[in-house]
Amino acid sequence: MLKSTHSTVKWKAEQFIDDYLTNINEPKQDNVGDLPLGEYADPFFNWDKCPHIRRLRDERKSVTKYHARNERMRIEKHLINDAIAQLPLRYIKRKDLLDYRSRLLIKLSEATANKVMKAVKTIFKEALLREDIERDPTVGIGMVSYESTETGIFTMEEIVDLFPPDSLGPWKDIYDYTCFLLAATTGMRRSEILALKWKNISFDKSFINILEAWKDRDEIGKPKWNKTRIVPISNRTKESLLKLREESHTKEDDDLVFCYANGKRFGGTWWQKRFRNAMDRAKIDYETRHLKPHSFRHTLNTLLRNAGQDPAKIRAALGWSGEAIQENYTHWQIEHLKDQATIVENLFSNNTNDEEEER
Repeated sequence: MLKSTHSTVKWKAEQFIDDYLTNINEPKQDNVGDLPLGEYADPFFNWDKCPHIRRLRDERKSVTKYHARNERMRIEKHLINDAIAQLPLRYIKRKDLLDYRSRLLIKLSEATANKVMKAVKTIFKEALLREDIERDPTVGIGMVSYESTETGIFTMEEIVDLFPPDSLGPWKDIYDYTCFLLAATTGMRRSEILALKWKNISFDKSFINILEAWKDRDEIGKPKWNKTRIVPISNRTKESLLKLREESHTKEDDDLVFCYANGKRFGGTWWQKRFRNAMDRAKIDYETRHLKPHSFRHTLNTLLRNAGQDPAKIRAALGWSGEAIQENYTHWQIEHLKDQATIVENLFSNNTNDEEEER
């Protein structure tokens, strides 16, 4: 009895046998860290199952279904079917992840590979937080550097040609004309413009109260960074909005400004298609110059700064919190800098005159 149960006391020996029988009959609980990475990652970025998203929502931190859907797509396309997905989570080393990244770079751009690696890092960081693993092998793995393409901006002449006062110009109808005029004159984002309601426009005071933005296909929330704001609108923009309301099928206060006749919202496909078609009609090479709808936001900031407007006021209207972000939207080109030559010439002329007077 002592040899088999480690006790000569009868009741202790019987307890040992009961515990032993219970343990061999119950299914063994594996360490979660022993799961293959692919299996552990399976619920991640699934809105109703993801432990990471559930934690963020419990902590009242911002996360959208749109973000979750994009991250989930990257996991399914570029992780689940890779060899690394078969390795046990807690045995994965940094070299495994570096080799995985190298495989990604063979078939993907640097920017896309970085996005996939960011999603993978989220999984490991969440696993470490939950103590499913004892170390995070992604620590020390940086992003792949690459030369990003700078967003192009329109010239002032192009803005004037795109939005003539007496016609629709290259635009198909009053909807896309007004929509992109709003982007060009206020710097509003796509998500904000397409979520705009008539009740948020003050025609008598000439401003728009930006309170909402599309966060997903069917989800409206606060604008980016949760920053609501007020933006002024020009007379041209106000007149175009009033004309649109007269012709619109949806003109009640709670109706969307930009929507189909049945009230259904315009989406990203409508937005991109209308922009590209207008650029083609205007014979603007938007692909080579890296022009896109967001370029109107870049252009407005640059034009206003070039005109001497207070950068802080521009940031308030466009919804930026800091100077660093604004600098990314400022693109000085030769037409903005050419007056410097005149200033330099005047400085030299003044100095020359002063020297002659001293003589």
